[in-house]
Amino acid sequence: MNIVVQKYGGTSVENKEKLEIVCDKILEYSKKNAKLVVVVSAQGKTTDQLISKASEYSCKPSKRELDLLLMTGELQTVALLTMMLKERGADAIGLTGEQAGIITDSTYGSATIESIYINNILNYLNNNLIVVVAGFQGIDKFGNITTLGRGGSDLTAVALASALKARKCEIYTDVDGVFTADPKIVEKSKLLRKVSYDEMLEAATAGAKVLHNRSVSVGKKHNLKILVKNFKNSKTGSLVEKLSEDEIASNLEETKVKFITKNDNITKISIIGDLLITNKNIVNKIFNIAYEQNAEIYMAAFSELSINLVVDKNKAEDLIKKLHEELIY
Repeated sequence: MNIVVQKYGGTSVENKEKLEIVCDKILEYSKKNAKLVVVVSAQGKTTDQLISKASEYSCKPSKRELDLLLMTGELQTVALLTMMLKERGADAIGLTGEQAGIITDSTYGSATIESIYINNILNYLNNNLIVVVAGFQGIDKFGNITTLGRGGSDLTAVALASALKARKCEIYTDVDGVFTADPKIVEKSKLLRKVSYDEMLEAATAGAKVLHNRSVSVGKKHNLKILVKNFKNSKTGSLVEKLSEDEIASNLEETKVKFITKNDNITKISIIGDLLITNKNIVNKIFNIAYEQNAEIYMAAFSELSINLVVDKNKAEDLIKKLHEELIY
């Protein structure tokens, strides 16, 4: 089956005017004899607004209920876009993450996709429907709603495309593709027409915002072509894929700078104590605690007196509290 998965981010769907542009692109693409699955994010800053709203009602919102609240942002986009497509005469249906068959673990706020049951989507595609799926969310084996973390809609799209054996996954955003630096910071940054999985994974992990690192990792695992494009135009964009054997041979010892990027959403935590690095039990305990708190470690640095961890800013406070509870006697 000729399946294409498209993903439209928050800035691409933030208002009615932009949703109309998205509708135009979807309807135009549906004429190309492709079966289309469309993954959407919450509109604009909806997720941030929902987090802020939760804090108005609770000093420390429970993670389960916070996921339940946050998933509604994507559902609004799914409903509105599907209504607009039907208004224009298209056969379309909107699905939640659960209805799309996305099964995750039970890590609220940063769940991992464990499996995807594709039969429901395939049935709709076989009946020539455009399938619109809520990104960023799934359901665990106990029936609890979970979210995949920031950038989770990218992961939803690439994971669905991989499970459906789609021809490609198109990620639509507000820039023309993958650049050598953030074009909002560096005006002379250059558009990269082709990027390898490894280069994109490194850049995404280091802070490049155009693609989520977990989505690139899934794309690499399944050798799925990921095309990053501007939702407002039809320019070529940037293709993320495996390098060919000829490209590998010609670039055997190439030392060319590809990206310069930054990450504003990380925090350094320092654990300090006498001869700390020589105490293997404490070192193991620190990393086990980070694992239990689901705090991804981007970088670790050591000295005789300290262990320094670079983690997501939104995980830092809970990690510090747990480290203090377990390490300070």
